Amino acid sequence: MKQLLVFFLFGFLAFETFGQQSVDVGFFGGTGTYFGDMDHVNIQKSVNPAYGSFIRYNFNPRYAFRFSVINGKIGADGEFDSKPWTFKKNVLDVSLQFEFNFLKYIVGENTTPFSTYIIGGVGMQTYTSNINGIQGSEVVPTLPFGLGLKVNLSKRIGLGIEGNLRKTFSDKLDNLDDPLSYTNQDHLKIKYSDLQHNNDWTAYVGIHLVYKLIYGIKDWQLKTPEKYMIDWGIENNNRR
Repeated sequence: MKQLLVFFLFGFLAFETFGQQSVDVGFFGGTGTYFGDMDHVNIQKSVNPAYGSFIRYNFNPRYAFRFSVINGKIGADGEFDSKPWTFKKNVLDVSLQFEFNFLKYIVGENTTPFSTYIIGGVGMQTYTSNINGIQGSEVVPTLPFGLGLKVNLSKRIGLGIEGNLRKTFSDKLDNLDDPLSYTNQDHLKIKYSDLQHNNDWTAYVGIHLVYKLIYGIKDWQLKTPEKYMIDWGIENNNRR
C-alpha cells in the first residue's frame, strides 16, 4: 500500500509541473488475470480483485497523458505440460500512457457528455518470482494498451469502463521461466524465451470513478470544424 501511495504522489507532482491545464484524478476497481505458458486454465479461479488510481492531464478534449498505478493479485489455476500448475502473487503495475478520445471529452462539460477512447504507453511491474525454489524480486518493463468508454455524471465527476492488456518483458510471472528450453547434444542451451519473446501477459478490466481536480481551461474551442474526428487544435478563450 505504501508503494501505491508513493507512486501516485510522484505522478501527481509530475503533472503539476505542466501548469494549469485540466487535471483529473481517478480511482479504479476491477479484476486482473494472466495469459501465458499454462494450458487448461480455470478462469473462475484465475481472476482476482485489482484496484488502483491515476492522475490524468488533459491537453485538450482529444488527448491526455495518464499516470496510473494498479495493485492486485495475479494468478492462475491450470496445467503445464499436462501437469497441474498454479501460482498467485501480488503485482504492482505502474504506467504512463497517452489517451486519445474519439469524441471531444472533458469531465463535467455539457457539450462533451461521453466518448470512447484508446490508450497506450510504457510501464513496469514489480512482483516476486519463484523459479525452481529460488525466489527473487522482479522489476519488469511493460507495454500497456487498452480501450474504454467514459461518461459525465456531474460537473466534476465522470465514470469509465476500461479494459487493459500488459505485454511483459519477462517470463517469470507464472514461475515458468522459458519452460520449453533445453540443452542439446552439443551442450548448447536452446531458448524459446528472451526479453522480446515471451508468453506472459496481464489483463485488467474494471470501472473508474473520476473527479475533476483542476478545471484549468474553462472554454475549449476547436480550431477546425467539428465534423473532423481527429482534431488536435484548440483555442483558449477563458482560463481560470
